[in-house]
Amino acid sequence: MKIARPLVSIALYLKGSDLDPTIVSKTLGIEPSRSQKKGGYTHGSTKVIAKIGMWALEISSDSRPVEEMVEELIRKIGDSARPLNEIEGVEDAYLDIFIAWDDGPNESVEFRLTKEHAEKLSQLGLAVCFSVSKPD
Repeated sequence: MKIARPLVSIALYLKGSDLDPTIVSKTLGIEPSRSQKKGGYTHGSTKVIAKIGMWALEISSDSRPVEEMVEELIRKIGDSARPLNEIEGVEDAYLDIFIAWDDGPNESVEFRLTKEHAEKLSQLGLAVCFSVSKPD
C-alpha cells in the first residue's frame, strides 16, 4: 500500500493594483514562476482579465522538507537592497506555505521555521501565510 504524502508548495507573492511584474523582475534580478499585470489576461483554461498585478516565485514538492524549500526560496531572492514590500507597486508581500493531502491515511505534517528564517523573512518585509487542504 502506498502511503500518501502531502504536496507542499512554497510561494513568495508580491501583489498590487499598480504592480508591474517587469519592474519587480528587474529589481530582484530573477524571473517569476508566474506573473500578471492588472488588465492583462490570466493564463488557464479560461481567459480572465486580471484585477491585480502579481509576481510569484514558487517551489513545490511531495518529498522535500518544508524548511529546505523555504531556505531555497530565500536563497533565490538573495539579499534584496530593500524590503520586498517597498518595491514600486507592491501593496501585499507574503510567503505562502500551502500543504495539500492526497486521499490517504489521516497523517500529520510537522515543520519548523527557524529564528533565522523568521528574521530573514522579516528583513524581506514578508508576512507568512499557512494553508492546509485535505479532501473530504
